[in-house]
Amino acid sequence: MPIILIVVRSIKMNQLFARTAKLALFTTTLLTIGCATMFKTTTHRPIQVYADQLESSIYLDEEKVSETFHQIEYPVKTDKKFNYRVEKNGFEPKSFVVEKKFNKFAYLNLLTFLFSPILFLIDHSNDALFVYKWPEENIKLDVNEKYKEKTDTATYKQFESDRAKLKNTKGLIVFNAYVTGVLVKDGDGNQYDIKSAPFLFLPGNFEVQSKFYTTFKKGSYQHTYTAKTPITSKLTLQSAMATAVCTDYDSVKNTTTHTLVSTGKPNPYFASDTILRSFDITRYCPKSDFMQKVNP
Repeated sequence: MPIILIVVRSIKMNQLFARTAKLALFTTTLLTIGCATMFKTTTHRPIQVYADQLESSIYLDEEKVSETFHQIEYPVKTDKKFNYRVEKNGFEPKSFVVEKKFNKFAYLNLLTFLFSPILFLIDHSNDALFVYKWPEENIKLDVNEKYKEKTDTATYKQFESDRAKLKNTKGLIVFNAYVTGVLVKDGDGNQYDIKSAPFLFLPGNFEVQSKFYTTFKKGSYQHTYTAKTPITSKLTLQSAMATAVCTDYDSVKNTTTHTLVSTGKPNPYFASDTILRSFDITRYCPKSDFMQKVNP
């Protein structure tokens, strides 16, 4: 009898352990996967459209909404399609659709096997099973010298009318990554140490100063390059526009170099401070000649 009792208790303990393990696995799965929270952080980001050519017109559902850059908040629980068109004089227009597609991250649910059907349902209910896909790269236009954008449409005229109303609206000055000793001076002599973060200024004339700096690991060694002296450049900032100060290094002359990249005319869409700060104009900076030489 004692031996049988021990065996029975052992079986019950194993069954209890198995049930507890399954419950723990289920709880852990829900906590770690977070009911699609993991997917939302990587896919439910604002939809951003960048044109490769600066000052290209961006149309959304046949309405001119911006130039160079446009952003909309991620649409939640809708299957609406967004029809974009990018065009500029001298280039062939390009159209594309931003729509929902299957979220490949959802395949991670299969790792749980037992609970994957439940998790797929959770993903679907949380709007994470099918997600919006949009171009990660700048939209490139092919040259077509004969093409001229239509200027007699109501939406084009409205955009130009809104542009003309922009006065004393802040603009953006931002430096690229290879930089230290950043300094901005306005027309009144006020100085701003803005580091490399986006900073908004009222329209005017400015002096910008920076010094080339970078550090990177190559092999087992950490490399650091810093120019001996900074460089100062002058720029004019208009209302609702953005300028990138692209800092590079001339290894022959051992000097810092500047390339200024601007969005051009005032853009009514950039009248929003939030939009300006979310716009990464440094992606239009030319590739660093120095970095391509030392770290090809």
